[in-house]
Amino acid sequence: MLAAFLIGVGELSAISSAALAADIVAVRFGATSASETRIVFDSNGLLAYELTASGEGSERLDIAFDGAKLSPKLPRKGRGAGHIAGYSAAATATGATVNLALAKGARIKDILVIAPSEANSRHRLVIDLLEAPPGALAASLPPRKFESIAEVIKVVSPTQASSYNSIAAPEPPTLAPSARRPIIVIDAGHGGADPGAAGPSGSTESAATLAAALELSDALTQTGKYEVVLTRSADVRIAHEERSRFARDAKADLFISLHADAHADPKVRGGSVYTLSDEGTERSVREALATGNYVVHDYNVGEDPSLGRTLYKVAQSRTENESDIFAELLIGKLAGVTPLLNNTHRRGNFKVLLAPDVPAVLLELAFISNKQDETNLKSPTWRKRTMGAVVTAIDTYFEKRSAVAPQARSGAAASLP
Repeated sequence: MLAAFLIGVGELSAISSAALAADIVAVRFGATSASETRIVFDSNGLLAYELTASGEGSERLDIAFDGAKLSPKLPRKGRGAGHIAGYSAAATATGATVNLALAKGARIKDILVIAPSEANSRHRLVIDLLEAPPGALAASLPPRKFESIAEVIKVVSPTQASSYNSIAAPEPPTLAPSARRPIIVIDAGHGGADPGAAGPSGSTESAATLAAALELSDALTQTGKYEVVLTRSADVRIAHEERSRFARDAKADLFISLHADAHADPKVRGGSVYTLSDEGTERSVREALATGNYVVHDYNVGEDPSLGRTLYKVAQSRTENESDIFAELLIGKLAGVTPLLNNTHRRGNFKVLLAPDVPAVLLELAFISNKQDETNLKSPTWRKRTMGAVVTAIDTYFEKRSAVAPQARSGAAASLP
């Protein structure tokens, strides 16, 4: 059994970790019920983190934050609440650690990454604990993700490590502008016999997403920086699995699926950004296992059937990290341009996000069920302004990737501006 576990959003490459270095400014606890406890880490940026559980009888949850710093105002020790007796924090050579002493048995129920909002300017890492028998904590930690195929081999099958020493994790295509223009695939949700949700005035989600996709395509094309591919440019229906295939066949560097949300409460409004949930990640692995298709970045990681599943998940790790980085950039650029939901960065088990080798987000533009949002969705002025913010996010994402690439190839540590 693996002794340490890395969390999906927090597990980043050395380059990405440096890019997302942040200060931890507060550690907060709340007993949300007699059986549940919430732990919140407030920071001024995204946190790369690793969780481990230790101890028998007096259990402890240890969190290592790669590249993070402890704010001078953060107490180095403090009392907890609910399932947490107390915590201690310390700086390390590579970042910081926070050790949580459990007052009673618990397991991890959920882990959330919450982006800044108008109400709260901080990034928040939230860990929810649920009462459980002693010893359940370690079993509740998510599966480990790895940085390289060689590392996987050493853990899963040490006897085969020597034959895989020369194998590195599949690399994404080189993103330097001088080599080629990044390929962006834009997916307008629904279409044809599947109109999606409808607004109070009768407008359809399929029409709204197509109009936004065409606006975004035009705006990106005008920059001259990108190759743009549309999954549909007319009112036609395309199966969900075909949409992600578009991205993989095009060897896309980024996939953006546009949708419009709906709610029974007509007062709910605002956009949100989804990246793939842990359930979606496992679903992608199951589908690869069922079809025997373990090809990622044109490299067949499944040539050894005994390791195919694990190696496939190695490839997913990089893609998930890049998706999260772009999602946070996108939310930052949309803020103040169009209304956004609280907890804007969300996770979902969406089929269009399953490609293991294409960074992808699903952008819920607005709630078509809300009159104001529906008016926005039909407004050329709103579309131009909002899609302009998406273009700015895309520009920023690839500028940072290009800035990192030369240092990455030379093996130097990199940090983004």
